[in-house]
Amino acid sequence: MHRFHRHLAALLTAGLGIATSGVHAGDTITVPSGRFQVDHALHLIVANIPASQVNAQWPGQKIALQADSMYIFMPPVATVATGQPYNLLDGAGMAYQLYFSELPLIGITTEGPIVDEPQVPGHFVLSDGGAQLTQADLGIEYRGGSSQFWPKKSFRIEFRSDTAWDEHLDVQLPGMRSDDDWNLLAAYNEPLRLRNVVCNRLWLMIHAPYYQFLEPDAVNGVRMLHADLFINGSYQGIYAVSERIDRKQLKLKAYDGNIRGELYKGNSWGATIFSEVPPYDNDDEEWSGFEYEYPSEATDWANLHEFVQFVLETPEAAFLDGYPSRFVLDNAVDYFILLNLLRASDNTGKNIYIARYDSGTPYFYVPWDLDGTFGMAWDGTVANITDDLLMNGFYERLIHDCRPGGFTDRLQQRWNELRIGIITPGNIIGMFMQEQSLLTNNGAYARESMAWPLFEFAPAQMTYLSNWLEARLVYLDNRFNAPCEPSGIEDPGQASISIYPNPASSRLVLLSGFSGKSMLRITDALGRIMLERSLTGPRNEVDISTITPGWYLATVVVANHEFTQKLVIN
Repeated sequence: MHRFHRHLAALLTAGLGIATSGVHAGDTITVPSGRFQVDHALHLIVANIPASQVNAQWPGQKIALQADSMYIFMPPVATVATGQPYNLLDGAGMAYQLYFSELPLIGITTEGPIVDEPQVPGHFVLSDGGAQLTQADLGIEYRGGSSQFWPKKSFRIEFRSDTAWDEHLDVQLPGMRSDDDWNLLAAYNEPLRLRNVVCNRLWLMIHAPYYQFLEPDAVNGVRMLHADLFINGSYQGIYAVSERIDRKQLKLKAYDGNIRGELYKGNSWGATIFSEVPPYDNDDEEWSGFEYEYPSEATDWANLHEFVQFVLETPEAAFLDGYPSRFVLDNAVDYFILLNLLRASDNTGKNIYIARYDSGTPYFYVPWDLDGTFGMAWDGTVANITDDLLMNGFYERLIHDCRPGGFTDRLQQRWNELRIGIITPGNIIGMFMQEQSLLTNNGAYARESMAWPLFEFAPAQMTYLSNWLEARLVYLDNRFNAPCEPSGIEDPGQASISIYPNPASSRLVLLSGFSGKSMLRITDALGRIMLERSLTGPRNEVDISTITPGWYLATVVVANHEFTQKLVIN
């Protein structure tokens, strides 16, 4: 029991003068089943009833709460407020804290322990303060890669028509699509628990599918909402309920005996960042960092392989002529803007989808997993870097397209369009503040710290984010409005250095646009040289697998010019 609860119980148990026999219906707030959840280990009760409704329905002194059992207010209260803790005692004199919250409240019960796979059968109930509860049977499992090593887990859930799991069941969740397949994202690595939700909303403000006139319900991204999550009577904290990226979300054309719509997920580095184009095997559902997502009826890597090969091996003139028919230019521009606005360093190839609407149509990007953004790295550490440009091999070629109406021309136009209303400090920080207020006003941050004691809400995080954004916008305003530099730069002082991926694990790709010789030097925090390599030409790959994970400085020396940036190796 928390020290607060022990102290309260010691003070009140002996003098508990209100017997349950003296409690009357008019004094007792009765919470219907499904609209409350109780964690008896944390001594926490969350009731998904608006405080205004409670005060209107029980206008007098409130003495007791009837939920899974009877609890006594200590002391009685005349009115209640959303997001404020109220002290209660149960029949045994144990102290509890009660919150009235308007956040959606999810309760899941399972028939056994949750594991990575297979899914465990269970039951789901969601209360969103409305007249009806959303209930269904489900299967649940852990999801994610490295995030599974964190104490707070993310989950994938699939709704079923019954516990026999004979059929899938589409369920409509608030403000989102009707579907059987959902994610519950923990955001344990993100100190505000906001970035993923806000960044995905920002993307949907920036970009819409180019074929939306054909598919009005297509969404190039996901919608999310925050909710409280209880599993088997244990409070799990704040979660983001999320749609999934799939054929249904993007409205890709269905397989009809021929491959039409395509969908691939980047889960590691390789062809995903256009650094290599190895042979593929259609018996394997993974290829050079990609996972094969759709179609499920047939696996054929030929189309994606051809596109990566085109990017890597096509001469400049043919590349410039050919890429607009292979990749949606406006999507490439908008994603490049998002990538660099957020400085999403883990999203240059990994944590990104590439899709095709129909056979013969161009590919496009779909963002995913945007926690490591706005001055934070993927693992929740501070990444206070505002003066670099994130690239992959595809963008390194696009950035040198200086033709009228080409990538750089369109990038400058689009950036300046978005800077008028959407990409402004007022709009972006306003989105963060609105979501933060939602969590704060409903007491969610206080409950999160009960479930995860290492979490402490720090308002200074918002100040850091705001300052970081302002500095980032200054840099991007200058960088995106700078004159376009054609490829094949011979002046070392004009070289544009890109190092990716960052964070990195086993290798680095270095791009400079400079055809001469240069050198890479990686040093640690004490200035010790961990690696030096001679480089030749505009593109180099370097093995860094022998370097211990940590923070480093990567310096590229071109003639008498040095270009230095922070490098994370994990």
